[in-house]
Amino acid sequence: MMPIEDQFATASQAAQVLGAKHVTVSQLCQSGRLPAVKIANRWLIPRDVLAEFSRTYEPKVGHPRTKRKYIKRSPKWFKD
Repeated sequence: MMPIEDQFATASQAAQVLGAKHVTVSQLCQSGRLPAVKIANRWLIPRDVLAEFSRTYEPKVGHPRTKRKYIKRSPKWFKD
């Protein structure tokens, strides 16, 4: 029987394989796009499923957050 470490990959290990961040892998598991099991607050992905998924997965770069511009419109800022 194979050790469990050889059968499953964690989200961090899967992120290295996919070229994505571990948060992205967790979101894929949570949404069901990447079949996984959550045990003790960790996502465990079967290695054969991960190999199959990595063939078709293309990491997409999202838009960076835009910094909010605060404008001082209150009359107290315009006092002399």
